[in-house]
Amino acid sequence: MIVEERKKRLRDIIQKNQFVSLQELKAATQTSLSTVRRDLADLAAEGVVRRVHGGVELIVPDRDNMTVSQRRTIYQADKQQIAKRAVAELKGGEMIFLDAGTTTGEVIAYLADKKPAVTVVTNSVHHAAKLSDLMIPVMIIGGQVKQTTDAVIGAAAVNQINHMVFQTSFIGADGLSVDFGLTTPDLEEAAIKKAVVARSQTSYVLADASKIGTASFAKAVDLAQVTLITTRLTADQRQALQQVMTVIEAEETT
Repeated sequence: MIVEERKKRLRDIIQKNQFVSLQELKAATQTSLSTVRRDLADLAAEGVVRRVHGGVELIVPDRDNMTVSQRRTIYQADKQQIAKRAVAELKGGEMIFLDAGTTTGEVIAYLADKKPAVTVVTNSVHHAAKLSDLMIPVMIIGGQVKQTTDAVIGAAAVNQINHMVFQTSFIGADGLSVDFGLTTPDLEEAAIKKAVVARSQTSYVLADASKIGTASFAKAVDLAQVTLITTRLTADQRQALQQVMTVIEAEETT
């Protein structure tokens, strides 16, 4: 296993389990403890992990203040798994909305193989460019661009959405809480999500398990209004969420 592959394997294991012992990492990578320690030192220098007594733990960053490029590296394997499962809900030929965000962005690669092609409406500058590069029919909502997320926001954007109908929408979230609903740090991004869900026949929120049970500043919609696609819920998380919404857990791929 080459160095970068090994580091990716370490990163995925730590992100999945939050805390892992050195012996577990040694067994998973089939290398020596000295090699594991050296790789972990590199990951620690990158700000990904923190060495603690008996092992290593994931550093969970402040999502609200992260740039798009920083968000894209967090829980990458989970995001791809969720995205693949989300696209499986499409039959092909639909008019869909793709929300700004890194998890929703992973959907794009899987859309390229959908036949007949879907038409995508998005409020993300980044998503629109990538969709266009893949020759996927795309429309971008107009309005003000929020630089930290590449999301188009504002009254003009909401007004356009209110004149459209989507068969399916894929929405991102910073927090999902039974008590507080689907939340995001920005009031205007919350307004976009609320409008999209209202204009969609079916709405899916794509969120890794680290966002479950957390709440950000601005509520977008109640959980009952969306179906969650996620990974690796605990029994307690699953029980709580299934009382208020439909939950789809993506199966782990190898």
